[in-house]
Amino acid sequence: MILWLLAVAAGVAASVWLNGRHWPRDAHRRTLVVLRALAVTLLVALALDAPLGARARPRPLVALDASASWRQGGAARFADAAKRAGDASGEALLFGDSLRAGAAPSLPGDGDSRVGPVVDRAAALGRPVTIITDGQVEDPDALEGLPTGSAVEVFPAPVAADVAVRSLELPAAAAPGDSIELRALVVSAGATVSAVTMAARLADGTMLATAALGTLEPWSEREWRVRVRVPERRDAQTVRVIAGAAGDAERRNDTLSTVLDVHGAPSAVFVSTAPDQDSRFALELFRGALKIGVRGFVLVAPGQWREDGSLARVDEAVVRDALARAGVALLHGDTALFGAPRALTRGALALIVPPREDDWEYFTERAGASPLAPSFSGVPWDSLPPISVGPSPLGTSWGALSARRARRFDDRVVVAGYDEPRRVVVLPVRGLWRWKFRGGRPADAYAAVWGGVLDWLVQGDVDERAARAATPWLREGEPVTWRRGAGRDTTVEVRLRRDGATDEQRVTLRFSAAGGTATSPPLPAGIWRASVGGGVSAFAVNPSAEWVPRRPISSRAAVAGPSSAGAPSSLRTGWWWYALVLVLLSAEWWMRRSIGLR
Repeated sequence: MILWLLAVAAGVAASVWLNGRHWPRDAHRRTLVVLRALAVTLLVALALDAPLGARARPRPLVALDASASWRQGGAARFADAAKRAGDASGEALLFGDSLRAGAAPSLPGDGDSRVGPVVDRAAALGRPVTIITDGQVEDPDALEGLPTGSAVEVFPAPVAADVAVRSLELPAAAAPGDSIELRALVVSAGATVSAVTMAARLADGTMLATAALGTLEPWSEREWRVRVRVPERRDAQTVRVIAGAAGDAERRNDTLSTVLDVHGAPSAVFVSTAPDQDSRFALELFRGALKIGVRGFVLVAPGQWREDGSLARVDEAVVRDALARAGVALLHGDTALFGAPRALTRGALALIVPPREDDWEYFTERAGASPLAPSFSGVPWDSLPPISVGPSPLGTSWGALSARRARRFDDRVVVAGYDEPRRVVVLPVRGLWRWKFRGGRPADAYAAVWGGVLDWLVQGDVDERAARAATPWLREGEPVTWRRGAGRDTTVEVRLRRDGATDEQRVTLRFSAAGGTATSPPLPAGIWRASVGGGVSAFAVNPSAEWVPRRPISSRAAVAGPSSAGAPSSLRTGWWWYALVLVLLSAEWWMRRSIGLR
């Protein structure tokens, strides 16, 4: 209303300026005053985009969850939800693994339940939305951004006993006879599940481990952690982790499969000739960060080598052989004990060379330009505990982190590396364990240093295959991520075949010149073999994560009150208002000319 008052005032002022404050007695001049006032009023109203009419209520949206989780406990709930969505007035949308318009399907099958795109669409349009779902959404926090007047209607699944394997951690590769750790996360649904049992076995039925987890309360989770011995078979082995319980209502989420690549050489080897806190923490992170088998050896006395974990005594020849065949090797202490480390190893190499004396305290200052820079960004290097740093290595390709004695003198390199002929990282440092021990930001800095080092080393691991799956297992509906191998080709042809099937799929991967990963469309559940130049790799595709129970959200009758009024239409939305201004100005000009005025 204020905009129109301003426009009318401008029109009156224009007519007064043209004819003075006295109303003209001549009919023609009075018409000129009216035409000028109307034309100026419309021009100003168009410039201010004055509204037309009252604000109208925006048309609401109706979003129906089309994810496969509706099928837990039967599909009858989805039919009721689809009918409710059809009865609601508004623009119909479907959401799950994507947001799109369309009618409700006869059977929901989306492999995800993301409500965030719905909230973003409604907020961008300023329109309320009614979300109809089974409540098992992946991103419930996104609902906090719903526009006013929106509602969430939940059709929950019937309460039933259900136990499922949500995730699995196992090295992607190991050597025959290795002892590796298996971690599985088990979750329950809305009812108490008693006498839960766990089993890990190979595809041929060979049992690796069993355990009894006891009782799981409703909507609880428990981790099963066990060490298993790698079978004496050099091949890609399918490992299945199975959760069982009496009265389990849903069997499609009880098993999670992965692929363990068993080959003759250890994938990664850690050797310490002077075990201390640095070596202990480094080996712990080494094992946790790498998704491949790691063997550790420590020198406890002159000539006495022990294998980390079991503390079994091993000959020095075993340690030498493991280092010679490792794809990634980390040496701590006297790195020249076996001779030149580069001559002994074949793959990526990390050397931790502690200084002989801790006579000065060095404080890290800044991170330099290096391949580790993405991992180092955002770390407060100037607020970390002091460390001891030895002389900087010579001839390195880059220095990732530097430190100064007493923050003032003797600038030294903490992390340096060589790019050619293979990837080598040198850390002439002692005392990094203090960062890990301190916790908080120092612990984050410790993880950033070792995470960046290990990521860069693993990318340089020797793999003759042109490409391989980045993870040994994934779920239906998830795109397959691939990692480029030894080849430098940006385009790789992959032939995919599922175990038990005769047909073959062909996928073309396109890697960027700088990036080492590419993606391909999702695949149905099963064990898949990928044939590329240089060899064959395998990975497991498990049933969709929609079968894994999640605590449902609750219904919301209304969110933040009634819906907001929509934006009214304005003058600028109609072309005829511009035409009317031209007509008024033209009419005024014609009348002025007809009575002899300019």
